[in-house]
Amino acid sequence: MKTLPAPSDSNPSLDSKFSETARSVGEGAGPWILVGAILVLWGLRFGVGAQESGWFAVGDALSVAAGIAVMIGAPWLTSSKSARWVHGIVVAVVVLAFLAWAWQQILVSPAYATDELAFDQYAAHLLLGGIDPYRVSLAAAFPRYQVSPDAYTLRFNGSPVTTLSYPALAFLAYVPLLLAGVHAQAGELVDVAAWAVTIIVAWFGTRSAWRPLVLVLVSLSAYVAYAVGGVTDALFVPMLVGTAALIVRYVEHRRFGWLAPVLLGCAMAVKQTPWLVAPFLALVVLRMVADREGWGVAWRRLGLFVLITALAFVVWQVPFIIWDPRAWLAGTLTPFDSSVVPAGQGLVALTLAFGVGGAGFGWLSALSIVCFLGGLGVAWFMWPRSAWLAFLLPIIALFFATRSFGSYFVNLVPPALVALGLWPNGPYKARGPTLIWLFGGLGAVSFALFVGWLLSPSPLAVRIVNVHTSGQLATVDRVTLAVENSSGRSITPRYVAALAGSFSSPWVRLSGRASIPPHATETVVIGAPNFPAEPSIVGGFQIVTLAGHAIAPSPLYEPGLLHVALVPDAVGGDVALGQPVTLRAELLNRLDQRVREAGVPVYLGQVVYAQRGLLYASSSVNRSAPGATPVEELTGPGGVATFRIVERTAVADPISFEANLVSTSGFFPYGYSQIVPIRFGPGRG
Repeated sequence: MKTLPAPSDSNPSLDSKFSETARSVGEGAGPWILVGAILVLWGLRFGVGAQESGWFAVGDALSVAAGIAVMIGAPWLTSSKSARWVHGIVVAVVVLAFLAWAWQQILVSPAYATDELAFDQYAAHLLLGGIDPYRVSLAAAFPRYQVSPDAYTLRFNGSPVTTLSYPALAFLAYVPLLLAGVHAQAGELVDVAAWAVTIIVAWFGTRSAWRPLVLVLVSLSAYVAYAVGGVTDALFVPMLVGTAALIVRYVEHRRFGWLAPVLLGCAMAVKQTPWLVAPFLALVVLRMVADREGWGVAWRRLGLFVLITALAFVVWQVPFIIWDPRAWLAGTLTPFDSSVVPAGQGLVALTLAFGVGGAGFGWLSALSIVCFLGGLGVAWFMWPRSAWLAFLLPIIALFFATRSFGSYFVNLVPPALVALGLWPNGPYKARGPTLIWLFGGLGAVSFALFVGWLLSPSPLAVRIVNVHTSGQLATVDRVTLAVENSSGRSITPRYVAALAGSFSSPWVRLSGRASIPPHATETVVIGAPNFPAEPSIVGGFQIVTLAGHAIAPSPLYEPGLLHVALVPDAVGGDVALGQPVTLRAELLNRLDQRVREAGVPVYLGQVVYAQRGLLYASSSVNRSAPGATPVEELTGPGGVATFRIVERTAVADPISFEANLVSTSGFFPYGYSQIVPIRFGPGRG
C-alpha cells in the first residue's frame, strides 16, 4: 500500500510560511492579552469600593467585560488594519477607568496624603489673594487639607517644613481650576487629569508595536496610586514623555520639534527631578545633531535647545523672582537643604532601618554627585547605545541621594520607554580601554565614598526598654528609652516614631534629661504628641533619634508576637437568657498557627457598644460576678482558653466580647482578638 507523505513533507515552504505568520501574530497578540488583563484588574479595583456608589459596580462590570473582549480578540487587534479604531476605544476605556477609579479613591479618602500637594494648592490660593507664597508660612495648609502629621517633612530640629519647596509651575498648574470656582480637591483633580494626559501622550508618542505595553505600564498600581495619592510628579511626567517623543523631530528640523525643549523647560518648572534629566537630554541633542550634521551645527542647535528650555523654565518664575528673589531661591532649593531629615527607598533606607551610616549623609551626597557625573560619562562614551538611558541614568544618582523616594525611580520610566522605541540605539563607539578607565575610576571613587558612609555611625544609640499602650485602641502612647551617647560632647536629640516609611511628629519628653552627657547612658520617657504618632502594637516599631545631622534608629521592638482568636467568630440569632455560650480563645502566632502552650493567661472583656456610647455589660463569664470584666483564664495544653458565658438579663443591644493577652514584662495588653457580638433575648432564636 502506498503511504501518504506527512503534511510538512508535502510543502515545506508553505509550512514555514504558516509558522512565521503564526509566530508573528502570537507575538503581537501577547501585549494585547496583557492589556485585557489590565482592564480586568481595573474592574477589580472598582469592586473594592463599590459601596461608595452603585455606579462603580457598573464600571466594574464594563471594565471586566472590555478586558475579556480584548483578550479574546487579541490576535485580531494585531493583524487587522481595521482594528485601529478599536485601539482608540481601548485607550479611552483605560483613561475613563482610571478617572472613575481616581474619583472613587477621592470619595473614600478626601484628605490630602502629602504636604507637597497641600502646599501647592494653598500656594495657588494665596497667589489669587495677592500674596507671594514663597514669603509666608504654609502651615495653615495642614488643617485646611486634613494632612496627617505623619505626612509632614521634618527637619533635624524636629520642626516641619512649612515653606514652598518647588518651582512656580508646581502651584500655578492649580490656578485655572481655582479661578473656575473649583476648590474642593482641586489639586487631586489636576494631578489625576495630568496622569490621564500621560496615558494619551505616551500612547501616541511611542512606536505602534509598543503601544499596548504603554497601557500596561501606566496602569500599574504604583503609578495610579501616586497620581491620586498626592505625589505631584504626575504634573511633569506627561511633559517628559512629550519631550522624549519630540526630541528627534527637533534634531531633524521637523514640525513641532521646538516643543521638545519647551516641554522640558515646563517640566523643570514643576519639580526638581527633571533638573537632573536636563543635562542628559542636552547631551542627546548634541550627539544626535553631530551624527547628522557635524559638530559645528550640533553646538549651535544645542545652544538653541538650552535657550528655549531656559526660557520655558524662567517664564513661570519671573514674577516671583522679581517679587522676592531670595525667598524664591530658598524655597526652590529646599529639597537640597541638608537640614531636612533623610528619607526614602534608596540606600538611605538602610540607615533608617538599621542605623548604617547614621552620620554619613555627606558621604552619601558626594556618592550621589559622583554617580550623576559618571552617568553623564556613560551616556557620552557609550553613545548611541546609551541614548534612551538619558531618563534612567539619573535614577542611579537618586538611589544614593539622602532623600530618594520611590516616585523618583518609577516616574522616569514612561519617557524612557518612549525614547527606547524612537531614539537611535546602535552599537557604542568608545574603545575598550576608555570604558575600562571610565568604569574603573567610577567604581573606585564610589567604593571609597561608600566605605566612608559605612564607617560613619551616629554618636547616639537608642533602645526601647518598655512601652505603655492605649489598651483597646492597640497603640503605643508612651515609651521608655535607654539612650547612649558615645561622643565627647553633650547631645540634645529629638525623638520620632518610624511609621510605614515616614516619621511621626516629635514625641514629647516626659522624664529624663533633655541633653545626653558625653559617654553616658540615660533613661528617657517620651509620650506621643498625637494619635497618628502612636504606632500599632501589632507587629513592631522603632523610635528614631534626630540630632545634628545624624540619625539613630532603635532595634525593632515587637510588643508581642502572639495574638488570640475567638472561636466561633459569630453567634447567629438571639441566645436565650440563661443559655450558656462557649467561646474558645486560641493562642496563635503571627502566621495564625496554633501555639500549643499551656498556662498562658487570656483575658476576656465584655462591653455594650450602644448608640449613645459604651455601656457596662452584665454577663457572667466562667461563673464570675455578672458584668465582671475582664475575666482571666489560663490556656490548656492545646493553647486554648475556654470561656462559658451566661446572660440572665435582657439587653436591647448585643454584648461584644474581645480577648487579649498581657505582657509579663511590661504589663501592657496586646494580641487582641476579633470582636464577637452576641445578642441575648427571651429565646426568639
